[in-house]
Amino acid sequence: MSKRDPKQIILDAALSTFAKLGFEHATTGHILARAGVSNGALFHHFPSKDAIAEALYVRGIASYQDGLIRALERHRDREAAHATIKSAVRHHLAWVEANRDLAQFMYERGRPDWQPAQGAAVRKLNRSTALHVRDWIAPLAAAGVVRDLPLAVIAACVVGPAHFVARRWLSGLITARPTSFADALAEAAWAALAPSKPRRSQAYSHRVSPAALIEVAAVEAACAACPTSACEDWTVAQLSMTRLSPTAAPQVAQLQSIRVEAEGRVAVADIDLVDDKGNAATRGHVVCLRSSSNPRAEAE
Repeated sequence: MSKRDPKQIILDAALSTFAKLGFEHATTGHILARAGVSNGALFHHFPSKDAIAEALYVRGIASYQDGLIRALERHRDREAAHATIKSAVRHHLAWVEANRDLAQFMYERGRPDWQPAQGAAVRKLNRSTALHVRDWIAPLAAAGVVRDLPLAVIAACVVGPAHFVARRWLSGLITARPTSFADALAEAAWAALAPSKPRRSQAYSHRVSPAALIEVAAVEAACAACPTSACEDWTVAQLSMTRLSPTAAPQVAQLQSIRVEAEGRVAVADIDLVDDKGNAATRGHVVCLRSSSNPRAEAE
């Protein structure tokens, strides 16, 4: 797009006007005066102030998400997962710093109950970005590098704290540049996404029934086998248990096999409970069903 493109000139003038006067007090007359274009030229491209604001919002969303996608594309191997999370957090903070007026406008206009005329364009951009995030995280979740979580939870963990810092900076409540918090926020985001499976102690195993240990392991295996699902999507429909050793004391659940059937709606797992020497004490055969209501699928 040319620097002298009338639409670009109008949007730039509108952003400056909204930043100076506030959206409610700004008028198309103010925008006309700042843009230096004719009344006819403005209304040829935008029928109202709301239309200008919506086009400005879409431009901001596209700019932000383009940078986020490039941050994800920069690191795709499993060893770089930590670096990618850091890159995504830093991108959010750096974008707000570099686009302060636009970020302020988008925070003010982007309410959950807002239904812009260009809502379809916003949803298309969001859907495209969600697919990129899913494509990046799915193989990492399947490999156990990161936790397999719904996209909404991933967004909350990665950029939610950055949103908080950005809002406080935009409102003047903090003076330090948002990017000065990047390292700390990135470590917090990684801690939320990195798998954390502390080893179960013998005392813990004795408090939890063998059936419960097997069911939990089966649900986790089903979730890992279907990267587009979350653990809460799965329920245990059938469990049968066979005692393999009368002497071995079960300690830890180990997956022996998992297969997914019925287009990802059924998972069948074989789970062994083994003692501290690796001897199998009990085997569980588990059938898990995936619920028809999948929050992640709706997000995509």
